[in-house]
Amino acid sequence: MAKKLIDLVAERMGAELSEEKLIAALKKENLTVADIALQFDVPIQLVYNTIKNLKEKKVLLEEAGGEYWVKEFPTQGARIMLNPKMWQGDILRFGFISDNHLGSHFERLDVLNLCYDIFESEGIPVVLHGGNFIEGEARFNKNEIHKHGFGRQIAYAVQEYPYRKGIETWMITGDDHEGWYNQREGINSGEIFQMYREQVGMKDIKHLGYVEADIELNGGKFENESWCRVMHPGGGSAYAVSYAPQKIIESLQPGEKPSVLFLGHYHKMSYDIIRGVHTIQMGCTADQSIYMRKKKIEAHVGGGIAEFRRAPDGIINRCRVEFITVFDKGFYIGKDKYWKGL
Repeated sequence: MAKKLIDLVAERMGAELSEEKLIAALKKENLTVADIALQFDVPIQLVYNTIKNLKEKKVLLEEAGGEYWVKEFPTQGARIMLNPKMWQGDILRFGFISDNHLGSHFERLDVLNLCYDIFESEGIPVVLHGGNFIEGEARFNKNEIHKHGFGRQIAYAVQEYPYRKGIETWMITGDDHEGWYNQREGINSGEIFQMYREQVGMKDIKHLGYVEADIELNGGKFENESWCRVMHPGGGSAYAVSYAPQKIIESLQPGEKPSVLFLGHYHKMSYDIIRGVHTIQMGCTADQSIYMRKKKIEAHVGGGIAEFRRAPDGIINRCRVEFITVFDKGFYIGKDKYWKGL
């Protein structure tokens, strides 16, 4: 006997739509709200509510022409204008740090806190971050992590990433490590980190974008606009420390060279001038991993401070880079900041 209409309505009112299944479906094909309701046999209002929840959770959900889909990668790159007040006369200073790999057994929370202690004591207002703030999870690194799953790694990062009053961290995210979650789950890990950090009252993280971001340094006040790029490139680390930065600069099209390039990913510290670009590798706050040891790749542990000066026409014509270097696992103890305890 056919069900009564009231019973069918009651069943549909109690229907549920799995966010995970909807994400999986929208990664395969573009669907309208009506398509989703039909495919999952749920009310249209429930579809709208679920889509709203996904947007609030920073899922990479796109819409056009009434169709929805989930992107595999966030939009690459961003361009922001620096507040001119950050300049102290003709001097501009940034802290820089990269590749924390929080959640890994090789993380160095002591070094990460050391760098922020120094940034705070030196009055640095903004720290540039080159990506890989968490370790992420893949088939080959499961034995190297102590926090499994995206939720646990993000919660750990929210809890353990240093907070210093008066310091903002401007961060990009890589397409590896935290980027693995972007690709698999269709989420924006950097925006989620910033959102959860703000929810517990720490408004210090500013996610600039995926893989790279450009910062216009002069705030549009000069005819010659100098700008810097923060980048988390791909590929393996070369045995020659300067090789990867050289190839990156050489590959840029004419007119696309920044004044300054900050590079994460390679776990190296270096300063070079390549085709007129001040090029800084940002180091890491993680010890040499098993993968790096097998590949005979050294980890340069620490961070740094970069100081720039500009000429009257706005061109960056002077650069000074100070690296904060750490050489062994007992180097930083408590508030001693920068010398080994006895």
